[in-house]
Amino acid sequence: MEGLIYRVQPYQESSRLLFVFTPKGKITLLARGAQKLKEKSRVLSQFLTHISFKEQDRKTFYTLSEPKIINEYQALKTDYHKTKKAALILEIIDQLVIDHVNYKSIFDDMILALNENDINVSSLSFSLKILKPLGYELNLTADGRTIKGISIEKGGLVYQGEQESIDLNTKDALSLLKLYYLPYNEHGIYEIDTLAKLEEFIKKYYQYHLHITLKNM
Repeated sequence: MEGLIYRVQPYQESSRLLFVFTPKGKITLLARGAQKLKEKSRVLSQFLTHISFKEQDRKTFYTLSEPKIINEYQALKTDYHKTKKAALILEIIDQLVIDHVNYKSIFDDMILALNENDINVSSLSFSLKILKPLGYELNLTADGRTIKGISIEKGGLVYQGEQESIDLNTKDALSLLKLYYLPYNEHGIYEIDTLAKLEEFIKKYYQYHLHITLKNM
């Protein structure tokens, strides 16, 4: 079994609880002695670490066994800004992914986003793509009318002649569409001010529709 550690919690005197998202959903692993300096599992038992381990059938809590590191994401962890953007992805996993969703699809998307060179762009793209499996998909399918922009309250496109106020104009709406639909490896370069507008839009969208304020955004 493989999974990504999205949260770590000290447990008793020397152990840690590892909250791990896997292709089968969320599980909790007890890493015995992981707080000890000389314990082998100490390095492995870190936030934002992709690991493999021995699975126990039909259990969501068990002791970490036969662990191996798949990816430590050192390039992300050594840069504060990149770490925060990666943490946004894991915050969404932690706070919003619950039962009855396609765990495998979300897990694969998460790994793709974390492995992209520009985590700033891929984290925003992930935060949009995951809205569909969470049940809060934006309606961005045009019907042929002239688009005025995108509304948070409406949850989608606003057309010329409609009364709803817009939160993104047509130029920024196009950038949002690219983040929403394009694969992670096909994004080009976005202007800094455009990304800032999109980030603010996404933050407000989560607040309005999902009733959560993303701390890492």
